[in-house]
Amino acid sequence: MHLYYSDDFFKTQKNALDAGNSIVMTNHYMFVAKAISSEAVKIHVSRAEAGFLDFRLARMPKNYHITDHFTVMDTSEKSVFLYVSDDKVADPVGNLFVSDGLGYRFTHSLENIIKGGSAVDFETVESLDGTYIANRYDVNHGKGKSKAAGTLRAVTEEDIA
Repeated sequence: MHLYYSDDFFKTQKNALDAGNSIVMTNHYMFVAKAISSEAVKIHVSRAEAGFLDFRLARMPKNYHITDHFTVMDTSEKSVFLYVSDDKVADPVGNLFVSDGLGYRFTHSLENIIKGGSAVDFETVESLDGTYIANRYDVNHGKGKSKAAGTLRAVTEEDIA
């Protein structure tokens, strides 16, 4: 799909972006995914302040790439929270990235975020601006000195003190 815009009811048109595969639009950003292979995409980002016309390539950390499964989780604080499925892991988990204030440069925030079905386990705490809760899969649960999952023990005074 090609993305065009016009300011004269399409008597003339201008090309904003070529060969996109999907569009996600929020109040502050527009994201267009472009496939680069059957397993990876590049995301182009445009901001409302630029009239959603100036697309830039999202910049991810060197050790990460955007698989074909990603979800824009939140943009309400004018930073982007982006979930990207981890194609190196068999379990339905992924990585959470947060952008700079412009929405173009991303840093890795959390790993092993659980995705069940089509929903990512990530929630906004409405009463606390900028606060989020994410459910992480603990790959080391039940290993080492900790007790196996489901094992209960009595609560002692030492636990309370």
